[in-house]
Parts: sequence; C-alpha cells; structure tokens
Amino acid sequence: MILVILTVMCGCSTGETEKLPIATHLGGEETIDEITNELEGAGLSNLTDFQNWVSDFAKTAGKTAGLKDSWEELSKLDFDSSKTMDGWEKNHDYSDSDCRMTAFLLMDGILESQEVEEKYDGTYLMFDMEAIDSVARYEKLKNKRALFTTIFGDKVIADGENPKDKLGEIWKQYSIKVNNDKASLLSLVIYDPDFKTIFVGHTGVLVTTDNGLLFVEKIAFEQPYQATRVNDMKELMGVLAKRGEYFGEQGESGPYVYVNGEFYAELKK
Repeated sequence: MILVILTVMCGCSTGETEKLPIATHLGGEETIDEITNELEGAGLSNLTDFQNWVSDFAKTAGKTAGLKDSWEELSKLDFDSSKTMDGWEKNHDYSDSDCRMTAFLLMDGILESQEVEEKYDGTYLMFDMEAIDSVARYEKLKNKRALFTTIFGDKVIADGENPKDKLGEIWKQYSIKVNNDKASLLSLVIYDPDFKTIFVGHTGVLVTTDNGLLFVEKIAFEQPYQATRVNDMKELMGVLAKRGEYFGEQGESGPYVYVNGEFYAELKK
C-alpha cells in the first residue's frame, strides 16, 4: 500500500484532481451513500453498520449543527462542536463513536494479527473502552477488544527506545497486517513525554482512488464524520497539520504518521 501511495504522490494532476482538496461532513444520504459505495469498492467491512452510524449522526447531531450533504472546499468546511454535542446528547443515552472505533469497524475484515496483548492496563483509551464494553451498538468491536487495544492503546517507551519507532515495533511483534491493496489504516501517534508513553491519538481509513486519495475519519466523540479527497499524501499531511490538537508544546516531537504500521513522516505545523 505504501508503494501505491507513493505512486499517487508522483502522478500528474488532471483537470479533475486540480479541484482538490475537498471534504464533506456527510450531512445527508447523498454523500453518505457515495462514501459507503466507495468504501465497499475498496473492500472495507461492516458497511451497513457504518452507514447506520453516520446516518444516525447526520439526522440528530448533524441536523442540530446544520451539517451539509455536499462537498466543500476545506477552507469553507466548518461546524459548531457545541451544537453537534447538544444534538447527540439530546437524542441518545449512550456514547457516540470516535476515530478509532470507526476506523476499526471499517478495517475489521482486512486487519489481522497472529497475536494480541493479553491485557490492556492503559488509561488513554478509557472512553473508547467504556463505550465498547457497555453499548450494544459496538458489539463487533467488543468481540475484538484485544486487537483494538493492541493497535491503538498506550505503550510505555523504555529507556533507549525511540517513540517514533514504537508503533512499528508493535505491529511487527504481534504480526499485524492489512490484507488489502486499496485501503490502509492511517494513524497519528502522539508522544506524551511526561509519562514516556505513545498512543494512537487519531486514525482513519485511507483509500486509493482513480483521482488521488480518500481519507475517511470520525473527528472525535460527538463531532462529525468527515471524508476528504486529496491529490496526494503531501496534501493530506497539510490538511492534518492544520489541526492544532494533534501537537504538543513547542519543541516536543510528533505526532508521527503511520500507514499500516509503517512510519511515514513526522507531522509538522
């Protein structure tokens, strides 16, 4: 998949791809159906569940916040997080999904490992695990709970270890792999120097298309789903780099971008 992405990076732009990047918050059935069909073509899993999750969000939180059922230039794409939160909480008595839960649902059929961590004792996934363990809607995630925490959970950096390399070492240790040549798991690894710990702070599904790349993500709990079309990885890195919440204090390293367990780059503002 890395080779495919690099090929896309080197490809020449066409009249159509020059219009990118564009994005949508999947505010209605037209964009939801479009993205679901594209994910199906790329071999992703649990698409009925995914479509139900996104449609539910659009009809409740999205309606309250006025999310559009259309594609927009990224500079024009915006939402009011207080309104999406209010819209979700007024219509649900259980937790919303987040980026990791959504990506894991979609990657379920193509993501595998020979081993998993026996027990998760971390704290960085506490809200994920509370939702997965207590909400019937997330039963499919609960069935693979150990793989979820192995891939996304916090890992302590021992003396002499480089936090940049840790996620790749975890994928190798547990023989984790993605069996698909069109879809990848893109992860942003956050390093907490105070506790010498890394964890996957954000993630999404990256799909190679005829005209570039499609990145599908859930921004956060009680915040929108988003699909973004870009020409290449450089452009996607620029999109992600504008999100200040992924960065620590000045001088701290990371976040580290991984594609299918392989280090890709350190994200820079």
